[in-house]
Amino acid sequence: MKLLAERNIEINDNIIYLNLFKLFKSFLLLISDQRDLGIGNVTLGSPPVVEGIRSPTASYNLFGMNSKLLSTIIAEKASKVLEAPVLLLLFLRNREKEEDIIKPLVNFINEVLDEVRKKE
Repeated sequence: MKLLAERNIEINDNIIYLNLFKLFKSFLLLISDQRDLGIGNVTLGSPPVVEGIRSPTASYNLFGMNSKLLSTIIAEKASKVLEAPVLLLLFLRNREKEEDIIKPLVNFINEVLDEVRKKE
């Protein structure tokens, strides 16, 4: 397992931590508002088999249904950009309104994924 990115961003007075690991032909993406991370929502995103088709994902929510939309969006985007399966662990303890953090968080993730893709 190789650490590709370890970044954080402040959104609405909350710090969001992101760690991206390269596994064998896949990736592990950890996103949390806690420094110690956590499990939270577990979402598996797989890249499209045929170019131009939306990425299918499977969601496994271990601790409730919080941030299901956000985790699905992130897993789909990450697997499409990285062109490999991505296992996302999204752990957001602070109960912010999801719509307030989606746009800045997705923009931040896009930036990180673009940087990683250019290095690969």
